[in-house]
Amino acid sequence: MGTMQFKDYITEELATGSLEKAGNIILKYLRKKTGIKSMFANLGLERFKNSNGAGYGLRYYAPGKKIESIRFNWKSVGGASSQNLTSIDMWNGSTQGPTYHISFDRDVSLVQVLPQIADMVKSGKVKNGPFTSYPTDISLKEDLNVKDLSVLTEAVDPNDAYDNVVSLISSPGFTKQKVFKVWKSVGIKIFDEMEAQNPAIIQKVGRQYIWKGSKKDEKKLLTQKSNILSAIGATSGSIRAGSAKETYSHNSQLDELEADKERLTFEKQLEDLENLIKMTASGASNALFIAGRGGVGKTHTVEKVLSGIGLSDGNGYFKNTGTASAAGIYSLLFKYQNDIVLFDDSDDALKDQEARNMFKAATDTKKVRKLVWNKMGKNVVEPDEYEDPQELIDDGKIPRFFEFTGKIIFISNLKMDKLDPDGAIRTRAFMIEIDPTDAEIYDFMEAIVDKIQLDGDLKLDSATRKKTVDLLRKGKSKQTANLRKLSRALNMQAGSLKSGVNISDGDLTRMIETYA
Repeated sequence: MGTMQFKDYITEELATGSLEKAGNIILKYLRKKTGIKSMFANLGLERFKNSNGAGYGLRYYAPGKKIESIRFNWKSVGGASSQNLTSIDMWNGSTQGPTYHISFDRDVSLVQVLPQIADMVKSGKVKNGPFTSYPTDISLKEDLNVKDLSVLTEAVDPNDAYDNVVSLISSPGFTKQKVFKVWKSVGIKIFDEMEAQNPAIIQKVGRQYIWKGSKKDEKKLLTQKSNILSAIGATSGSIRAGSAKETYSHNSQLDELEADKERLTFEKQLEDLENLIKMTASGASNALFIAGRGGVGKTHTVEKVLSGIGLSDGNGYFKNTGTASAAGIYSLLFKYQNDIVLFDDSDDALKDQEARNMFKAATDTKKVRKLVWNKMGKNVVEPDEYEDPQELIDDGKIPRFFEFTGKIIFISNLKMDKLDPDGAIRTRAFMIEIDPTDAEIYDFMEAIVDKIQLDGDLKLDSATRKKTVDLLRKGKSKQTANLRKLSRALNMQAGSLKSGVNISDGDLTRMIETYA
């Protein structure tokens, strides 16, 4: 078969949405460049969120190596291409979240950074500080034989190349060939741009170049580094500490499986939850607080019941995901003063005493509750200044007080005692704690593990799936048992087998405990 440029091949596969093919090509490149034959991929984009941001990434693992995992990140699924990589995360096996985070001043081509990332993985050394990608449009000698995927690359750091090219051209007997011999196409690209910007001190005589500058000119060239590297298409960035923890989005199928009460051994808890949701919606209580561990179907159950009685997000109830300040809570309750306001993953709001007081006022047992905002501001007005509350909302304003007739449902991953430490909430609202044991969750995992869909076209037989559940059951992970963790573990197992890697139970268990 014929040959094509590696970067063109990657571009073609990503552009056509063939992430599995692109992921496999990158995997084979990294294996050849690093010599790590045990490296495998989690094929398919994983959606993540951490303190450095959120996005979608292709994830690779090198079991037991100093750099054990890397992920190439994009802002969105539709935007994932070879030309607009936004960041890279790397793990050394010590934290669930990435140990190192590489960010760029602008989106960068995947091919521009692959050689340097491969070098970091191979050496196991990552140093915090500036990072500069390969320039664009240089000859990397990276012809890819589509049949056997043989890849040749040059490991050249543009920052090092720049400083050394400056040193070379100001030394006696300089030739352009000396630049290429050591710094390859990257060095030639740098030199050509230096010559173009400094014709008075780098002069061409025949085929030779003569240095006409002084020590002062040499120092001046060093100060031009950022400008010249940018001119040849190199992208600047930085390497810094990553995020200790990450959260991963999951297939909505997992919510459906988690809420399958007929199979759950803690079905009575979920049955009680369903009844309390219906009672709250019908007016038996002004609020329902749901406590308990994450990943057991609380949110799915609430949304399923509300949908069953004819309500949807934005029509009968409003779902607020994430934290909210006291002012934000007040504004939300005003905007949806006659509806159900559903707070999910908003535990931080309860840490603020002002916000807790707002919840207490809103969940009072009276049918009509008066909520007051005593702080003055440009957006706070007297209620009688507007006849229609919608006018206030449209103008981005809130009244100093209003009457609230709506209801609140608050879903928390906290234990009951932490959710309501002073007991004030449980005196005015329904409260329930969904708290199955780990043993119950693992039993449930074993019962439904064959139903869990894997990324891309990954496949696992039933015996391997059940073996993975057993590894989780026997492991020592600090995380509680949940189906999201099982889904990631299955994808790791299937990804390793798809990549032709048979990793040991010990390595797999440790990686699941660390990253899943």
